[in-house]
Amino acid sequence: LANQIFGGFLMRRAFELAYATAYVFGGARPRFLEVDKVAFSIPVNVGDLTNYQSRVVYTEVKDEIRDFNAFRGQKNVPLVSVEVEAWIVEPEKASAKLSNRFMFTFALPSGTPCRRVLPSNMEEARKMAMRHDLEKTL
Repeated sequence: LANQIFGGFLMRRAFELAYATAYVFGGARPRFLEVDKVAFSIPVNVGDLTNYQSRVVYTEVKDEIRDFNAFRGQKNVPLVSVEVEAWIVEPEKASAKLSNRFMFTFALPSGTPCRRVLPSNMEEARKMAMRHDLEKTL
């Protein structure tokens, strides 16, 4: 573990990018709802060059969100699921390795218009299907 970056630091940077992505996508200030999935695949060493990439993988408008006081009594709450990938970049080799993958869900203010996300390939369709299954538990 010596000389490796703490996973919480990586998660914080991923969260900030996910928040900005949800904000720009939704056009309204989002509220953090949950972190759904975190996968730490390869450790990041101190001094490694990292690159973060984010994308909206799923949106849904919920009639009601239970178990979250901030949304109690609100109807038609748009949810935005954002995936963030952290890559370790190796400029000397002109390559990059996927280090971490994070999935965050944000809620937009009730009644905010929300665009649908459609998959452009099988991998995106798989991610949307996985996110849809997780959404059933909210």
